[in-house]
Amino acid sequence: MPMIDAANIACGGHAGDPVIMRRTVALAKEFGVKVGAHPGFPDKAGFGRRVLAMTAEQAYAEMLFQVGALKAFLDEAGLPLNHIKPHGMWYIMMQNDHKVNDAAMRAIKQFNVPVYGLPNTLHQSGAQKYGIPFIPEAFVDVNYTADGVLMGVPGSRQMSPKEIYEVTKGLARDGILPAVDHTPVDVGVKGKPFTLCLHSDFKSCRENLAAARRAVDEVNAELYPNTP
Repeated sequence: MPMIDAANIACGGHAGDPVIMRRTVALAKEFGVKVGAHPGFPDKAGFGRRVLAMTAEQAYAEMLFQVGALKAFLDEAGLPLNHIKPHGMWYIMMQNDHKVNDAAMRAIKQFNVPVYGLPNTLHQSGAQKYGIPFIPEAFVDVNYTADGVLMGVPGSRQMSPKEIYEVTKGLARDGILPAVDHTPVDVGVKGKPFTLCLHSDFKSCRENLAAARRAVDEVNAELYPNTP
């Protein structure tokens, strides 16, 4: 928690339960970390990383249900909901599946907060359709294809903290990431405020996060020397 600015908290679908959610909200409050909802397919066995068929009605209701549950704990703690960022396969499918995206975005709109997503995909256009503020994000601990499509955790190669440090510096300076085949990829964040996503379920998550944090702080000090 001390190394991050915002936390995506699982909402009981792919991971978490009411006690874990409440404790994590309290931990975020202790460290002054903003809290976003991280709803995932209701599939704990697959950690939300498997395709799950849902009707539009089911997807809409599931999104409301999970985010609403987290918001209750935030209300209790006196914290605002900062954003919504879907998890795993739900997030991946929302890149290019119009029906999945539309159902999710209609539900997200009800909470009047920004959505985190991939620029130049249905994440962005779907948010714009419903007037939802969109915050672009990029990933430095999983891979993209050579044509800029996020692969997700199952298809990515493992990256070392050293590589994550180097990749993060390049991304922060130039908006470029190496694809899984090491081809340079423009991920659409250059010159824009964006959020950086790392995964807390990786074995080296603390080392990965420390490496990315150091890279971000170094680049910010170079580019914005007079900013506190």
